[in-house]
Amino acid sequence: MRKRIVYVLGGVVCCAVLAVSLIFQDLGATTADDVQVIREGDKEMTVRFKGEEGLLYKQFNFTFDTPFRDWFGTGKWTTMNLLSPSATDVDAYVKLRRSIFDGSGDFKDNRIEATGSAARFSAVAPTGKMFTTKSMVENNDLWFVKGDHLWFKGRFLLESGVPFTIVDFQERGRKQSPGPRITIWERSHIGIELKYRPKPQLRQLVKPVPIGKWFDLKVHLVLDDESGDVQIWQDDELIINGQMQTLARANSLLNALEVGITATGEAATVLVSEVAISHDPL
Repeated sequence: MRKRIVYVLGGVVCCAVLAVSLIFQDLGATTADDVQVIREGDKEMTVRFKGEEGLLYKQFNFTFDTPFRDWFGTGKWTTMNLLSPSATDVDAYVKLRRSIFDGSGDFKDNRIEATGSAARFSAVAPTGKMFTTKSMVENNDLWFVKGDHLWFKGRFLLESGVPFTIVDFQERGRKQSPGPRITIWERSHIGIELKYRPKPQLRQLVKPVPIGKWFDLKVHLVLDDESGDVQIWQDDELIINGQMQTLARANSLLNALEVGITATGEAATVLVSEVAISHDPL
């Protein structure tokens, strides 16, 4: 029987809707080397992990044109993260997330809402010893490994405030979930950083991000633990064209896409629509 791959973080299943699960029990030790590829299709990989068979996907797209509760499930987003002053640790924001999904609770300070054909992500500023807050959705059923081309596109509107990151491509099977992420440096210009020591970066001053206006973002990465190609377009203008380390390790498996306010040091509201990720050009 084919089963869905689900990761566990601190003993908590990182998935909103869970039917039959294939669980990677040991986060921090699960890499591409641990997963046997049985079959490769145009859209998905059939894989085996610890004797169980499941699917990981090579592409995903979403338009946010349905009610919020319809965003999650098979072939959709798998979870959300609402790290905030009212939910400062894993246990707290998982409890909050579960209450929102089962209808017994509601959003507190950070919120995610459907608005027309877009998602509105709102986050308050971190307080006390917090460094960042988050308000974002995640799909962690993906398959991207060394040598793959990763294409991403989405539409974004910075309604208020400017978060530090708005898109993350993450490796859920390794400690601290390393991977490339799209940044907004100095609150003004799109860049990219690999969230893994020594955090290589590419920045640009070609074009600032607009405030209060929609802009299109497209990303192309060749995944490599030493040097991979990086191209980023903003409103169809190539703003970054270079090379950098795009994977933490040679056996990294990027399985998670996060969009929204993936990290912010200030109060912010961001709208997102028409998101897609693929091995093939978008």
